[in-house]
Amino acid sequence: MAMVESPSPNIIKPLSPPLPSGAHKDKAPYNPYTSPAQGDDNLDGIVLVLRTAAALLAFVAVAVVASCRHGDWMEFTRYQEYRYLLGVSVVASVYSALQATRGFRRMRANTAYAASFLDFAGDQAVGYLLITASSAALPITIRMRSAVVNTFTDAIAASISLAFLAFAALAFSAMLAGFRLSAAYN
Repeated sequence: MAMVESPSPNIIKPLSPPLPSGAHKDKAPYNPYTSPAQGDDNLDGIVLVLRTAAALLAFVAVAVVASCRHGDWMEFTRYQEYRYLLGVSVVASVYSALQATRGFRRMRANTAYAASFLDFAGDQAVGYLLITASSAALPITIRMRSAVVNTFTDAIAASISLAFLAFAALAFSAMLAGFRLSAAYN
């Protein structure tokens, strides 16, 4: 790096490096915190994948819980915790699928995404419903599995795990929606 002497003998200032070819001085520098409305579409794809994953995971959790009809004590309808898990998984699956469809249409139409408080609040609300349903169904499942391990308890444990993974996907989606909100209003 070449050094240029300044008028005072003790201060040496470095020369600014030359601009690479094709770079313009009037172009704004890269800012990783720009809002999506300013052209950053990378988060749209991530949010779409997260919501699609949440919809699929919740849908499989619905299918697994609903298939637990083995008679006697192995009926999911006998336990309010499992009915709650089923209902919340249905809500999460429908919500996530609608949000993913909306995001896909927006990406396909190539329209700018405006940060929405409803996306942030919706992802959080449905995510918290999923985690409460998972945590409500877990203790009774642990008690059942301590006595007997069979297809019923395995299926319920799998659906709890799927609901938790759907929660994680919606939690990350809510985090990105919060990031977008803060970037839009700063």
